Amino acid sequence: MRLDPNALVRSFDRARSGKESRHAVTDRVSPSIFQYDYLALKTLSDDIAACIAGAPIPRTDALALDMGAGRSPYRRHLEARGYTVKTLDSSPGSGADFVGDAADSGLPDGLADLVLCTQVLEHTSHPGRVMQEMHRILRPGGLLIASAPHVWFYHPHPGDYWRFTQEGIVQLCEDGAFQLLELHGQGGSVLTLFQVCNFLLYGAVGRIGGPAFGVLNLMGRLLDRAVPNELLCHNFVWLARRR
Repeated sequence: MRLDPNALVRSFDRARSGKESRHAVTDRVSPSIFQYDYLALKTLSDDIAACIAGAPIPRTDALALDMGAGRSPYRRHLEARGYTVKTLDSSPGSGADFVGDAADSGLPDGLADLVLCTQVLEHTSHPGRVMQEMHRILRPGGLLIASAPHVWFYHPHPGDYWRFTQEGIVQLCEDGAFQLLELHGQGGSVLTLFQVCNFLLYGAVGRIGGPAFGVLNLMGRLLDRAVPNELLCHNFVWLARRR
């Protein structure tokens, strides 16, 4: 199958016409089992919450910066841990506290005690520069919680450049002067397979496939636990410390 690089965005727009999915914050943090992307969102939310809960208790006036998420879906987890949460987004209409690029935010050095960056790095043309920017924004010893996909469909918002492996994430942390503390894989090969099946079904029938999504989601979760495989995870979450 020959691809036209100049027509990829048009192809994406045609494929999603009438099937646009824009979740509310609650859908991302506590997705319904009848959502087509439940398997992805549930495992992502659980692992991000675990990383936040497992991070050291911050100092009294600690600041967390949610980078690339104007609505900050995981805000309540950060606030429950004791952080004041600020947000950065590239879109002026996002409602974020700061507007700027993830690779060149314009924010002060050492602003934050923790940076949260979920599902952003694949949309940046130079993820290494974003890691360097997050390092600069963090105070010495500050924490980074980030996530990025390994298996996902093309989704230009506004661009879609990269997919990541376990070793790639380790290298990103090394190059960015971060100490990797925890690496979590979301689902194994079975969960990834069922999530791809849900993508295909959603592309064919849209939201009316809810009951079928529910069955596939339940089967995917149960079978993935029975046959785990850490070599094919659809997504990754990691916790790292600024050196």
